[in-house]
Amino acid sequence: MKKLLLFISAIALLGISSCSKNDVNEISQAEKENLVKHAIIEFNKSAIKTGKYQVLISEIAQKSVTGDLDDLEELLQEFLGDQTQSFLNVYYKILELNLTEDEFFAIANQFEYLRIDTTGASKEDTDGCCTLADSSDNDPIGWLIRVACGCGSDDGVGDQGDNTND
Repeated sequence: MKKLLLFISAIALLGISSCSKNDVNEISQAEKENLVKHAIIEFNKSAIKTGKYQVLISEIAQKSVTGDLDDLEELLQEFLGDQTQSFLNVYYKILELNLTEDEFFAIANQFEYLRIDTTGASKEDTDGCCTLADSSDNDPIGWLIRVACGCGSDDGVGDQGDNTND
């Protein structure tokens, strides 16, 4: 009887642990949406409202005029180093998700109302913003910058206009 009870307990434990592994590895769409929304909110607080975003974009605009765009990655790393811990926590969680650019923008477009209007920037600043965003492909920081400055909206990135069912 003890052997049977031990055998049943072992089977139950294996069943529970295999279910737990599946739950840990899969992140629901709602969790992804919540994380992207939170990233946009934290980016607004950490970068845009503090003026750090505008400083970065102005630097990029100046460098794009002179053609000295070799150290964009270094500027991005400095920019990330100046952000709040709350933003960095969300940013690194998004990195861990391994979202594709299209998946990110499909989610981010749902939260267009969270975008802080940065259209008061000059044409050069907007160009600098788009240059930076384009140079940081496959990196959520570039995607967030693109959301902030409105780049990519006319090239169809993240455009949800085509809602065909497969």
